Amino acid sequence: MKITILGSCRQHSLNNRYDVTAIQDELSYPHYSKEILEVIKYCKYNHIRPDETVNVFRTPMLNKIPVDFAKYNTAFISTDLFILELASKIRYRYNDYFVHHIATEEQYNVAIRGDVIVEMQTKEEIEDDILQIKKELNRPFIIVSHLVTRDKGERYNLACWLEEICLKHTIPFINPVKELTKRNVDIEGLFVKEDVLAHYNETGHSEILKIYSEFIDNILASGH
Repeated sequence: MKITILGSCRQHSLNNRYDVTAIQDELSYPHYSKEILEVIKYCKYNHIRPDETVNVFRTPMLNKIPVDFAKYNTAFISTDLFILELASKIRYRYNDYFVHHIATEEQYNVAIRGDVIVEMQTKEEIEDDILQIKKELNRPFIIVSHLVTRDKGERYNLACWLEEICLKHTIPFINPVKELTKRNVDIEGLFVKEDVLAHYNETGHSEILKIYSEFIDNILASGH
């Protein structure tokens, strides 16, 4: 079982149990639906020139070193299942590309920062992106929301949209906090103490891995 993660460090526990490709660590940690599509299309079609990858994907942005398409194409082709985290409604557009959000952050000194257009996605746009993702992958995948501990706000609204979209199109969906709560896990002890919860502690990574594994096992058992 080879897995590709298209998401954040909140999925890192998967590395402890599965054979995870290098696409996340060495190419990008996408956070929104159009960015996920950009990564998928690059891994399939090599539609971005090497010198432009430093303006689009997280790792080459940070390293200021172009990446080798062939390596990620091989990893993509060999993937059996994808874990996709959609953690934001916000999209970051540079020319014809949807880029990683650090392109706009001053501390990273990315050359294109002043040319990135920041926009909010609609539910309909995200649904269309997910259907395109489904078509492009043509393999099993699971969609995961951000950590949603409040019943209001942008994260909550996005999680609700994702749950509705995935139910409508029969796509496996994980709302981490909901799934942990179902299993009577003590939520308070799972996260790094921050003003806005965004990261698991060691216990949290261990508990969410159990949930990922349940979903993965169900997909394998169903043959889809």
